[in-house]
Amino acid sequence: MFARRTGKVLATSRAAMALVFLVALALDPAAPGRNGTAIYFMLAAYLAGAAGMIMIAWRSWWWEFRLAPWVHGIDTLAFVLAVYFSEADKADFNSPFMALTAFLLISATLRWGWFAVAWTSVALVTLNVAIGASLLVSGLPIDPYRYGRRLMYLGVLSIMMVWLSGEQRGPRATPMPRTPGTPGERRNAILVETLTFARVALQARGAAIAVPHGEEPWTELLRDSGYAVIVDRLGPEALEGSFGEPDRAALIDRTRGRRIISRTSSYPLAIPGPVNAPLAAHCGINEAMIVTFETAAGPGQLLIWGIPDMCVDDLPLVETIGRHLSTELDREDLAELAQAASAAALRDALARDLHDSVAQFLAGTLFRLEALSRWIREGHDPTAEINDLKTALRREQGELRAMIQRLRRGEEGDRRTDLVEEMETLLGEMSQHWHIAVQLDAQVRPMPVSIGLAHELRQVLREAVANAARHGHCSEVVVSVCTGASGLTLRIGDDGEGFPTDRPPPRPRSISERVEALGGTLSICHNHPGALLEIALPNRIA
Repeated sequence: MFARRTGKVLATSRAAMALVFLVALALDPAAPGRNGTAIYFMLAAYLAGAAGMIMIAWRSWWWEFRLAPWVHGIDTLAFVLAVYFSEADKADFNSPFMALTAFLLISATLRWGWFAVAWTSVALVTLNVAIGASLLVSGLPIDPYRYGRRLMYLGVLSIMMVWLSGEQRGPRATPMPRTPGTPGERRNAILVETLTFARVALQARGAAIAVPHGEEPWTELLRDSGYAVIVDRLGPEALEGSFGEPDRAALIDRTRGRRIISRTSSYPLAIPGPVNAPLAAHCGINEAMIVTFETAAGPGQLLIWGIPDMCVDDLPLVETIGRHLSTELDREDLAELAQAASAAALRDALARDLHDSVAQFLAGTLFRLEALSRWIREGHDPTAEINDLKTALRREQGELRAMIQRLRRGEEGDRRTDLVEEMETLLGEMSQHWHIAVQLDAQVRPMPVSIGLAHELRQVLREAVANAARHGHCSEVVVSVCTGASGLTLRIGDDGEGFPTDRPPPRPRSISERVEALGGTLSICHNHPGALLEIALPNRIA
């Protein structure tokens, strides 16, 4: 009944305190300190006003909020008058001093925070000093020592309340829903779960979320009425008007033209006048709570209606839900982009591997089959060449299986292998496959590198030797590899036809992409005759 309802609690407590004080004075055998009739009349009027505030607090969040500063001023005045009329000599606990002091400070804490508590404390101390001085000057019975002691109590209590309101005030910690599933594939689940959480947490009849739909011009609208979540797509003209400032929750009443907007470091602001709430207008809702949140795709808005006893106490919770939704949607977009980038990188890597291994091997096999056909027409025995082709096919089948295993298991980055040995084996196969001479010049033996780097350089050699044989029509390829302080250097030269001299040499796409992915540089120049490729990799890669 009273959950998150500061106005109701304060209004009920005020009326109960006034009633208890009035009954206590009526039953106390000691008469009030002075002007007994006046204090009874004042307390009766105060009790009637407190009862009226209970009705307002239970029926109108707008007027309860707007009247709160004025009611706080009336409470302060009632405090001063009660102390004045009930102050009597040797009546330490007859005065409502401490009860009213605690009520005023707690009320300021719950409503406005440390700044209001500080001003209330200053006002109470000043007014009580003035009352005490006037009573003493008038010669009325008052104990200055007891009066000063109570002022000290007031000062200490005020300091504690200022600290409490400044350190502890803030949004309640709310366990937000953690949406299960794979990041990048949970967008709809996040929207539905947040929508349901907001409706259930506030015991509302319904809630809606409007979010931009990526780069498309439409807006995605989700509505939860407690039975099912309905998803619609709206055109850009459906929600005409601004969503308002992000991360600021508001209570709105479109019919009466009322808004209460939360602010970060100060008391919420009440704004009368026309309410611009396109989402509420589209859903046909007049009274609701609303919060705008910012996402990478654009602003969105959360609307919650049918909240029992809606008041400003709900603003921090709604803001928290909006910030949670903004953060989760941005994380989901980042995860989706990361997945897309990862998938694109995997496609490119797979395309390069297939091009540099399978495609080049098939091209070489076709080249050898054509030569074998001529060999048979000339009457030679094809058995040896056919056996060599079978052996080459088995090797390529093994390479293809190894590639499939790497895709399934992932690369074992902590394992190392001898690069020179890997190159010698590969270049021997390439020499036999393309019927050209291939030499390897390695200054250091062994040359340990990671499994991943060895695979990349093997694919570079496959592509380079195949290009030299197919397009350069070379008879010999010389490969040299060395390491130094700056990293690893790989040179691939051939004695083929080379490149035309009237334009810059073309850059092979597959080799360029591999070298760029490794953080290295690729230089291509004329070799007279032939072409020369020089690849430099940084030391951290090698």
